Amino acid sequence: MSLFLEAFWAFLATVSFSIMFSTPKKELLYCGIAGAFGWFIYALCTRIGLSSVFSNFWGTVFIAYFSRLFAIVRKNPISVFLTSGIITLVPGAGIYNTMLHIVMSDNKMASHYGVETVKIACAIAFGIIVILALPQFMFTFKIKEKSNNNS
Repeated sequence: MSLFLEAFWAFLATVSFSIMFSTPKKELLYCGIAGAFGWFIYALCTRIGLSSVFSNFWGTVFIAYFSRLFAIVRKNPISVFLTSGIITLVPGAGIYNTMLHIVMSDNKMASHYGVETVKIACAIAFGIIVILALPQFMFTFKIKEKSNNNS
């Protein structure tokens, strides 16, 4: 499947989760953009050979960056965009497989999936922290006005 088609489906998934989370209707497009762009970066990183942990980290960095930018521009809390946008990167399959193998008493596979899931969750958390630690001026844009002081 092409990267752009995957990003489109990620956009739809993000918007769907945004609706479930009762996101204001005027912000749905921006939530979808954040989620789609994050998935695009994740899929691109995976295709160039990065591990799923590093791919999730870079996808999260872009989602968090756009969420913070949209929060300032759209005058909403960052959680409006970040919670919905990050949903496509959450390792749900890893959590499911971990629990499945625990129930089946397959400790080797349970620990394999569990460790991978925890690494991905840490990468997501670290990606968010990296962007939230950046100074505010990196997200605000001021247009310099020309002053006519011809007196």
